[in-house]
Amino acid sequence: MANKQTLPLNLILLGDPAAGKATHAKYLCEAFNMYDLDMGKELRNIKYRKSNIKNILANTLDKGKLTPTDIVRKILYEKIHSTPKNKGILFDGTPKMIGEAKLVTKWLKAEGRSNPLVIYMSIPMAETIKRMTQRKEDFKGKFSKRADDDKKALENRVKYYRENISEVVKYFKTIYSYKKISSNAPVPRVRKVLVKIIENNASKV
Repeated sequence: MANKQTLPLNLILLGDPAAGKATHAKYLCEAFNMYDLDMGKELRNIKYRKSNIKNILANTLDKGKLTPTDIVRKILYEKIHSTPKNKGILFDGTPKMIGEAKLVTKWLKAEGRSNPLVIYMSIPMAETIKRMTQRKEDFKGKFSKRADDDKKALENRVKYYRENISEVVKYFKTIYSYKKISSNAPVPRVRKVLVKIIENNASKV
């Protein structure tokens, strides 16, 4: 069982596509009192997802491409500045681009959240492809493959990942505590590793 923290924990949880970030985020948020800042969920929940915004997301998010950074930055800014100070933030697979990462650092510092932990979840490319092609999600009461899980979209996601997330990781490693783990293992085993890293890091704050 995770220990309660005196100070709110802020966690930047990055990783390879389909590495299991969302699988563990819900548990970690409940265990360590964090807001789950899942960019995909935030984008899908945008109330004004209509007209030009809807078209933009349909041509990016729904096809496995990165959403225009101005939309992402607006959401990051709003969530960092509106989350109660007594609650941490779990950045669930975000930020994905170096410009966004630098802004997140600036905004976290402005809010007194200057010491987040960064964890990178890694899986082999073959496992990424396997998980992505098999993944399904419950949509309107029926199980169906996500729109962004076809072969072309998968290739796009891997391409964007290679071009952008590696720079984000390199940047965060120079300023924050950083840990890389293998998530190519059963969920309980990976979760145990994540909790141990978080608790060890929290004990040093």
